[in-house]
Amino acid sequence: MERCLERVAAYRASGQTAKAWAEANDVPMRSIASWCALSRRWRAKLGGVSAEPLAAARSSGFVAARVAPSAASASVRVELNAGAARLELYWPLAHTRELAALLRELGR
Repeated sequence: MERCLERVAAYRASGQTAKAWAEANDVPMRSIASWCALSRRWRAKLGGVSAEPLAAARSSGFVAARVAPSAASASVRVELNAGAARLELYWPLAHTRELAALLRELGR
């Protein structure tokens, strides 16, 4: 693990692309990619600190949102456009969980 971390540090310090560094140092490209991905956890483990957990799932879509200049608003304006259909909602901030559930369902 420590040897792999040394190689990751050398690769990052080189300023080269991963492919160029791997070829020059006779290291398989998959290995350097894997080591870079795991280096944060390995450093934490060697330091006696638990690594932060990975995000369970990341959203694959994009939702455009406009924020009103006034933060004192008690509701959120949500506008959805799907082809010819258009939906505009003013959702109360006190019920954001329900809004999140609705948006998840609409995104399916």
